Amino acid sequence: MEDRVTLQKETMQELLSYSDNLIPALQTLIEELRHNVQEDTPDFLNEVITGINWEIEVYNQCADLINEKTSYIDKKAMITAVKNLGFSLTSGNQEMVADCLEGDFLPFLNKLALACKMVLE
Repeated sequence: MEDRVTLQKETMQELLSYSDNLIPALQTLIEELRHNVQEDTPDFLNEVITGINWEIEVYNQCADLINEKTSYIDKKAMITAVKNLGFSLTSGNQEMVADCLEGDFLPFLNKLALACKMVLE
């Protein structure tokens, strides 16, 4: 059991480093989707979604430890956010995708990073 906790903490530390890049990238992507779509925006979107998926997977693997000290992360809200993103991506509406990323995932990523910091302190 102790080995699992150690691995979870190491993974959460990696998540914090990764979030330092992912969150600003997400903010840039939101602006691109709303105001200045580039030729590589679809690729950028796919990369950011891959990063979000990785962080969700980290949360799923570390939820017991994260939820021990905080209730920042609402798993039902996260599931709803994933469904909203799927719907908005399917719609092809870039403004809807930007709204979902900004309203659902930016807060989630920030809360997850904060929750991990709290566990690691």
